[in-house]
Amino acid sequence: MKVTLKLFALLADYLPADARNNAIEIEVADDATPHDVIDSFNVPRTSAHLVMRNGVFIAHDARDKPGLREGDDLAVWPPVAGG
Repeated sequence: MKVTLKLFALLADYLPADARNNAIEIEVADDATPHDVIDSFNVPRTSAHLVMRNGVFIAHDARDKPGLREGDDLAVWPPVAGG
């Protein structure tokens, strides 16, 4: 099935050169988990702080469970600090 992976801030560096607007459409297995997708781009799990599927937060303990569907957007942000 196809999903769109969006990596934001410094994580965008993990996307291939043909990615547009920090996103790329990819083919994943029907039983793929969010961590499967993140791992396939070599994004360190510690850097995948905020993970959302179609705008809905995915808790850390749910990222190893299947649940992605055809056409989903999986968006990932690193930890952010400011001051």
